[in-house]
Amino acid sequence: MSCRFPGGIETPEDLWRVVSEGRDVLSDFPDDRGWDVDALYDPDPDRPGTSYVRTGGFLHDAAEFDPELFGISPREALAMDPQQRLLLESAWQVLERARMAPTSLRSSRTGVFIGGWGQGYPSASDEGYALTGAATSVMSGRIAYVLGLEGPALTVDTACSSSLVALHLASEALRRGECSLALAGGVTVMATPSTFVEFSRQRGLAPDGRCKPFAGAADGTGWGEGVGMLLLERLSDAERLGHRVLAVMRGSAVNQDGVSNGLTAPNGPSQQRVIRQALASAGLVASDVDAVEAHGTGTTLGDPIEAQALLATYGQGRDADQPLWLGSLKSNISHTQAAAGVAGVIKMVMAMRHGVLPQTLHVDEPTPHVDWSAGAVRLLTERTPWPETDRPRRAGVSAFGVSGTNAHVIVEQAPEAESIEPPRTDPVTVPWVLSGASEAGLRAQVEGLRAFADDNPALDPVDVGWSLASTRALLPYRTVVVGTGLDELRRGLDAAEVVGAAEPDRGAVLVFPGQGSQWVGMALELVGSSPVFAGRLGECADALAPFVEWSLWDVLGDEVALGRVDVVQPVLWAVMVSLAELWCSFGVVPSVVVGHSQGEIAAACVAGGLSLEDGARVVALRSRALLALSGRGGMVSVPVAADRLRGRVGLSVAAVNGPVSTVVSGSVEVLDGVLAEFPEAKRIPVDYASHSSQVEEVREGLAEALAPVRPRAGEVPFFSTVTGRLMDTVGLDAEYWYRNLRETVEFQSAIEGLLELGHTVFVEASPHPVLTVGIQDTADATDTDVLVTGSLRRDGGDLASFLTALARLHVRGVAVEWREAFSGLDAHVVDLPTYAFQRRRFWAASLRQTPGAAEFDHPLLGAVVPLPDSGGGLLTGVLTLAGQPWLAEHSVAGVVLFPGTGFVELVLQAGLRWGCGVVEELTLEGPLVVPERGEVEVQVSVGGVDGAGCRSVSVFSCRGGEWVRHAVGVLGVGEGVVPGGEVWPPVGAEWVGVEGVYGVLAERGYAYGPVFQGLRDAWRRGDEVFVEVEVPAEARADAARCAIHPALLDAGLHGVGLGGLISDDGRAYLPFSWSGVRLHAVGASAVRMTLTPAGPDAVSLRVTDEAGEAVLTVDSLVLRPVTEGQLAEAEIGNRDVLHRVEWVDAGACSVGSFVEWGEVAAGGAVPDCVVLAGVDVAGVLEVLRAWVVEERFEGSRLVVVTRGAVSVSGEGAEDVGGGAVWGLVRSAQSEHPGRFVLVDADVDMDVVPDVVGLGEWQVAVRGGRVWVPRLVDAGVSVGGGVVRGELGSGVALVTGGTGLLGGLVARHLVSAYGVGELVLVSRRGPDAPGVRALVGELEGLGARVRVVACDVADRGAVAELVGSIEGLRVVVHAAGAVDDGVIGSLDAGRLRGVMGAKAWGAWHLHELTRELDLSAFVLFSSAAGVLGNAGQGGYAAANGFLDALAVHRRGRGLPAVSIAWGFWEERSELTADLAEVQLSRISRSVGASISSAQGLDLFDAALAADEPMVLATPLNLPALRDQAAAGTLPSILSGLVTAPVRRAADTGRTPAGLRHQLAGVTEAERQHQVMRLVQEHVAAFWAMPPWSRSTPRGPSRRSASTR
Repeated sequence: MSCRFPGGIETPEDLWRVVSEGRDVLSDFPDDRGWDVDALYDPDPDRPGTSYVRTGGFLHDAAEFDPELFGISPREALAMDPQQRLLLESAWQVLERARMAPTSLRSSRTGVFIGGWGQGYPSASDEGYALTGAATSVMSGRIAYVLGLEGPALTVDTACSSSLVALHLASEALRRGECSLALAGGVTVMATPSTFVEFSRQRGLAPDGRCKPFAGAADGTGWGEGVGMLLLERLSDAERLGHRVLAVMRGSAVNQDGVSNGLTAPNGPSQQRVIRQALASAGLVASDVDAVEAHGTGTTLGDPIEAQALLATYGQGRDADQPLWLGSLKSNISHTQAAAGVAGVIKMVMAMRHGVLPQTLHVDEPTPHVDWSAGAVRLLTERTPWPETDRPRRAGVSAFGVSGTNAHVIVEQAPEAESIEPPRTDPVTVPWVLSGASEAGLRAQVEGLRAFADDNPALDPVDVGWSLASTRALLPYRTVVVGTGLDELRRGLDAAEVVGAAEPDRGAVLVFPGQGSQWVGMALELVGSSPVFAGRLGECADALAPFVEWSLWDVLGDEVALGRVDVVQPVLWAVMVSLAELWCSFGVVPSVVVGHSQGEIAAACVAGGLSLEDGARVVALRSRALLALSGRGGMVSVPVAADRLRGRVGLSVAAVNGPVSTVVSGSVEVLDGVLAEFPEAKRIPVDYASHSSQVEEVREGLAEALAPVRPRAGEVPFFSTVTGRLMDTVGLDAEYWYRNLRETVEFQSAIEGLLELGHTVFVEASPHPVLTVGIQDTADATDTDVLVTGSLRRDGGDLASFLTALARLHVRGVAVEWREAFSGLDAHVVDLPTYAFQRRRFWAASLRQTPGAAEFDHPLLGAVVPLPDSGGGLLTGVLTLAGQPWLAEHSVAGVVLFPGTGFVELVLQAGLRWGCGVVEELTLEGPLVVPERGEVEVQVSVGGVDGAGCRSVSVFSCRGGEWVRHAVGVLGVGEGVVPGGEVWPPVGAEWVGVEGVYGVLAERGYAYGPVFQGLRDAWRRGDEVFVEVEVPAEARADAARCAIHPALLDAGLHGVGLGGLISDDGRAYLPFSWSGVRLHAVGASAVRMTLTPAGPDAVSLRVTDEAGEAVLTVDSLVLRPVTEGQLAEAEIGNRDVLHRVEWVDAGACSVGSFVEWGEVAAGGAVPDCVVLAGVDVAGVLEVLRAWVVEERFEGSRLVVVTRGAVSVSGEGAEDVGGGAVWGLVRSAQSEHPGRFVLVDADVDMDVVPDVVGLGEWQVAVRGGRVWVPRLVDAGVSVGGGVVRGELGSGVALVTGGTGLLGGLVARHLVSAYGVGELVLVSRRGPDAPGVRALVGELEGLGARVRVVACDVADRGAVAELVGSIEGLRVVVHAAGAVDDGVIGSLDAGRLRGVMGAKAWGAWHLHELTRELDLSAFVLFSSAAGVLGNAGQGGYAAANGFLDALAVHRRGRGLPAVSIAWGFWEERSELTADLAEVQLSRISRSVGASISSAQGLDLFDAALAADEPMVLATPLNLPALRDQAAAGTLPSILSGLVTAPVRRAADTGRTPAGLRHQLAGVTEAERQHQVMRLVQEHVAAFWAMPPWSRSTPRGPSRRSASTR
């Protein structure tokens, strides 16, 4: 079994840990898939395009994949549905976990049965791979293709029952003999949030995202994703083949609901039938099954139906004390859809193996919608031991598809496995063989095994080695560790080397030397450790026995005997023949053999040209013949070319071993002369002169002795060092062996001949290597890369030495049968870590199609829209870090910027599309910040052709509904001269290299990731810089679709810093303007670039490909330094987040006709407008409550008048309490649009203007003219561009100082403003939670801190507090309280509770400090006071008071700023209890939440702004446009968005039209008309044809999906 599920679950053991510990693994929506997670969430289930759930069971690494392992290119991997990728990795893992090498099943009748369906992954973004990337059939087909499986391969889509149906089909195929093995599983990865959106409309999801199976609290399902894979085999086959069995699939069944209460509604009787069919298939009765892993999704309809079906089947015929135990994995990992069934099987198999039934989570009580007394079924509300019985444990697993296809399987405990023998005690030398698809993969394999060995000190190294050799695939990158015992092998892993990828299918040449490799005791250790070697050596001893009077076994360790030529040569022959046998036993069968002098005898035997007996005869009698020459000569090895030694009197060239390795023979006197002439020469310890004229004396005797030899045709090619060519071994007669002893050994020529034939692997089969240097030298002389190794070494003749030699071949590509190393060791297979996938991210960007647009194949652009009127057009695209992750690798000063070269690429694409060959000019007006989350639309706008044939071009971006222009330029048609090629590197250029370049750039604020770190080499020539640049392999597919990839061109510009081409002032420089950009070739992934000075901070560029052909030329690129302030201005999150209220002159004031509230309150008639004036906030609340409750006021407006509560032109606010009235009434306006108007009149004005005619909600009257408020940009930089003012050296008082916001500001005052002393005030003071840590942190920053408990609503307490502070310079009032409620629910008591600390506390601080020399008086207000949040009337009133107080103070020359905050991301005490619906309502009116860092930037900006009140929040402009379209936008916001043209009313379908139609008709006619209207709306919703809009026929058969 293998799996990957949410919560980091990578294995069935991980899954078991999660369920056995009773954990759930839900998480927030993934932010790397291109989902707009902020806009996606809305708690309103009726809001189109949104989900009221924002959690689920997600595979947050679903985009990660290791394509190299499966031979898949990065481009194809990107186009592949991630579900296919997960399946490939899971298939590989399941085979390794089943102790089978994944590559061992090639051409086998293994089937693949996969459950799954397409989830909307944008495979279509890459033509050529789109079909296979997206096709559901390829989910199974690709596994079969990659692994070479030839059984049935099919993909099943029955929705949520898919994997269980696939499992059923796999078992049936095995039973029918259609396959011998079967992979069965299922997968789900949600590439889009459409499943959440769809089920939100159906209200089928649990709001908290958690499945609560069979619980009273069940309120819907929760979506998850994952993959599970099982390997199935017929039980009899598994037992016969010794495969470990985890569980037995006893029976299964599949059926269909047919007609039910709706297509998606479950059918209880069908579920009963499928259970009974599965029991019948298994030959069991219901009581034979102990537990059921239910479908159990947590829906209010589906779960009761399933429970009733289980009660009616498994719940019958069993004792009450042996109930069926019922649970659901979905409570832990959510509903993983197509993978749900296989996940349940894995869980139950693990449960059976552990003997424990895990708890089902989130069950408050068994659902009351089920009669649980109807059968013996119990819900697993706690961890329960598996019931003990006298039979195997059994469990059922159910899965029901939304399409109506039901599946049920019954799994049974595996038969008892045979006991394993106790571990061996004798140490054995074994190899541990590891491999990977890449160098990194191999290193990770080594690290994984090292950690595994550390965690399991009782491991048997033999079992580990056997498992590595027999159950793991052989991949290109290889290493082998040889050792005896776990400690030695573990140390070997630390020192393991990686030598590069192995060349496939390399044959080996076995090389057999002459005399000289012998040593006393050679091979004795190998005799004791290798039965193969010992057996062959015994055969050689038997063959030698008739020809010698000594025993081979005796002389191996006899130094004296080995000094005799007639002993040592036969012994070497026997050892070499036996070593060859050992090599062959490990699969290294020679492709050619070659021998040196007497080594040719061994080579002939190994080739099959001589029998062992004939070989023994030749070596024994040939060496005996040499005794006649003993004492008359010798041999010397000389490290010079043979030609320097030829032709000398009395000297014979005995052997030419290499270009500078020659052996000569002759008399002692002649050899003494050679030794004198060549000091490096060495005498060989022999007293005869082989391969010289002296040998002629033994010719006749040798011919006679070897006459019985009968050579034969060999099986392995034999390359003769006598003839210098391949020869037929039939010619190896007595005459040949004389020549072998007499003539020069042409070993160098033989090696050269073998190299010409393509042989590059040479293995010296000898006790010690003596020819390897000559072979290497010969290869080096011909510039041939070869692999040369010996077999054993002097004093290192054990098995470890031989295995190490084997390893040298293995890692370079020679096939080695490592299982031979474990022959006779009784090794057992054990579980090992599975393959260490080297995953990289692959996730294609979603290409949103613009209506009327054609697709555009480009990494950054997705569509082209022609504009017929101008002949120009638009190129459009979407930028996201999820879709184009490489963009995140380009940041400056910590801000991710779209590269300036990216603008060039976009404009070049426009030029290609509209036939413009040159970018005449392109000026970058401002940086484009790519947000961490969400997306940015980009648009390249191309104008029509002017008189000169040119077109204007501009590049825009849009996020949050706001379009910003970033670049403007001109496209021309100039051809330009294609520059000619140049020698590279250029003549006279000095190499400077690129080492350390990116470290220097990082110090200057540039942060480049791997895709942008493309500099490979660099040279300088005077002022010119020459660089070589390339993009990495993973970016080449994108580069092929570009004019010039932005990262490639950008990397070339990194060479600017190598040549002093710009002012070296330590700042970051970015492209500013481009001139004369000409494209000569497209799609480059590696280029050469020449950078030449073109003026101050300007360069010209010449870019060619690696062949020297032109790619791009740029006449001039001007670079400019960029400041943090500019970057901060460009950041989307900080743009337009600080606003102020500006009063706009709306014209002369005309007097309105109104009735005073007092008249109406006394029972008078209610006119269109009623005026309420001169009343405090509590009084206004009382009137507002009556106004919204009493029906008689429904058609009228209430005009609430204040005097001097607002400041129109900086005159200050006289009536601070009136500010509270404004906040309260603004909230009422939000709750009841159109029913309330605010008017602030001159203090001495007695008349009220005609506000109804203005259509405004809020106005001020000054000097006979009407002014209306509008929010405008405060015009202050936010972030790095803010210059902080000085706050002095005194004490800062922070109320609410122990809360979240107060603590943030306290830290900021110390760290950013240098405040050295703080007084933190709150109701609980030192007893507030987290105080100790906060104080410790502030003191750690160097501040003195005092924490005081004080109710700031109490004036006396505030007076005492202020009086106790000496040197008070800063006041930050962040205290407050919340008591939300709609206007109709508020009363004076609730209003006082909210006003107390916030409003009255602020007033007390104002009064008690106004005589002090304060540098700052900061009030933490809320956007609720300005925008009037619905449901927050009291809170809005308190904050309106603060805003008015700040204006009041500024009017009197006192410092003050009221910051009206939006919603903070971190929950504070004020917001902790806000419901999700309330938060959503706030976000719709205000916008995105404020992070702590952003909030502190806004705090700085607010202090820097010369305004008494600022609104600090990012506004949701699209939401404001929606409000404007609906006519509900507060007029204060109307300056920020443009209201759309009003849609004409559809008479009869609006409330007013319907009232008109129903007036004056009978009751029966009213009912008929209303019913008809309802029918029309319902029919329109369902898209039913007109003729079906008839009499209602009972309840709709459609219901929310409940499976």
